[in-house]
Amino acid sequence: MSFSEKFKNKKIVIGVGIFIVIALGTGVFIYNKNKLNGGDSTIEESYIETYTIADNEKIFINGAITPTKSQDFNPIQEEMSKLNVTNGKVVKEGDLLYTIKNQSVLDEIDGLKTQVSQLKKSNTTNDPLLNTEISKLNAQISALDKKAYVNTYAPFAGKVYLNEQSQGSQGMEQTSFMTLQSHEFYMKGQASEQDLPKLQIDNPVDVLVFANNQKLTGRISFISDRPSTNIDQMNMGGQSNLSYYDVTIAFDNQEGLTNGFHVQASIEVQDSFVKIPTSAVMESKTEEKTEYYVFEDLNGILKKRIIEIYDQNDEFTTVQSGLDKNIAIIRYPSEEMKEGDPVNTGNVPMNAEGAEPLPEGEDASTTFEEGAE
Repeated sequence: MSFSEKFKNKKIVIGVGIFIVIALGTGVFIYNKNKLNGGDSTIEESYIETYTIADNEKIFINGAITPTKSQDFNPIQEEMSKLNVTNGKVVKEGDLLYTIKNQSVLDEIDGLKTQVSQLKKSNTTNDPLLNTEISKLNAQISALDKKAYVNTYAPFAGKVYLNEQSQGSQGMEQTSFMTLQSHEFYMKGQASEQDLPKLQIDNPVDVLVFANNQKLTGRISFISDRPSTNIDQMNMGGQSNLSYYDVTIAFDNQEGLTNGFHVQASIEVQDSFVKIPTSAVMESKTEEKTEYYVFEDLNGILKKRIIEIYDQNDEFTTVQSGLDKNIAIIRYPSEEMKEGDPVNTGNVPMNAEGAEPLPEGEDASTTFEEGAE
């Protein structure tokens, strides 16, 4: 046999050997993988399932910042005698705003004074009857003098706004010529019939001002029991097929409030009852009492929480006290669990027997291979 033929045969033998090694290695990998994914596997990823308690429901109400007091002073037919304020002037309660004169009363007074003058001229003999008539006319004049000029005072402290009279199709529109608004503001909004039963006076409220993202706090001060149509619900994000009710909110602080700014109130519905899976509830009995509890996952450590049950069925348990919102509890606790144990919620795999997590640097396939040999 020539050298080239020998060399060729050696290449074939080496190639077959490499193929067998690769095939065996692949078989071992597939075998290990299959063993890990089921069948006769002694290693599985066993994690503790948790249940997060939902936060309280929140109700959102749109509205606007409104003065707590506002009063319009409507046009008066009588002539303005004196205007004591200017546009934007800040006044105190009791300050004089304006004075008007009643021309018809003044004309009546002039007529009575003319009668008195004529009677005096004709009463040359100091007639008692004429004197009595003159006294009556003077009393009428004195009473009318109080109505001839009428002063209007500020009913509360605030700022004065003089309104411009706009020209309408029928001439000058009869709008108020003056408005007095208080310095203090509140939020006026509306709640739907679906949310109304969940609201209570003095509920704390968080308020967002859309214009500048200012965050305010306050409390519900008034809830109407009569449907209102003062606000266009379609423009306020409401539904036209629902009834809406006025709700007012008093701010905790009056700084930075601007009349008319649109705001949104957020009210958290205070509900002390919490619904959790019944599977999460554990029971501990002693001679004195029966105690119910759950395990909380507190930063990876089990914490025991004693609970008071309000109602229970096979699926859900309503807890009256002992739990907080947004905490995670163990959904399927075991009798072996105790407070202070570490919680494996999926970050680290555990073996099938519930043993400690695998040593750092080793994976499941490595451990299984070592056990198989």
